[in-house]
Amino acid sequence: MKRLSILLFGLAMVLVGCGDWDTVGPDHGYQAKFNFRYYYGQDCSWMGSDYLCGDTYSLSPSLAVSVKIEWNGDATVYYDGEGPYFFWESEYEYGFDRHYGEYYYQFNLDGNYSLTVYDTGAEAIYADEYTGVEHHYFYDVW
Repeated sequence: MKRLSILLFGLAMVLVGCGDWDTVGPDHGYQAKFNFRYYYGQDCSWMGSDYLCGDTYSLSPSLAVSVKIEWNGDATVYYDGEGPYFFWESEYEYGFDRHYGEYYYQFNLDGNYSLTVYDTGAEAIYADEYTGVEHHYFYDVW
């Protein structure tokens, strides 16, 4: 019985030593992880040379967007309860938006639909490339 107790205690110590596998940081398997929640929306349509946008409206319930960039550049995206969507590093765009002055990630979710997420979380844009309609989401109204 004593040997069984020592064996169980040793097994418990090994399992406790495993730690938290979901710790953020480059030493723990991924470069970046964003979890944003948006409370306001605005719909915009492309009108030949510019966007025409409607009034800002409140979202209820809020919209959740999660992006995780792995250490090798691959990405996992969740959008409003949908996903996961998986992307190789070559399948999404990372760039700097001079208009907003922020870095962004742009993912092609499903043929005609794309999701752009700014890494500050200030805005997410869900766009229907076929119709030209964009749904802008914000966590605050300015």
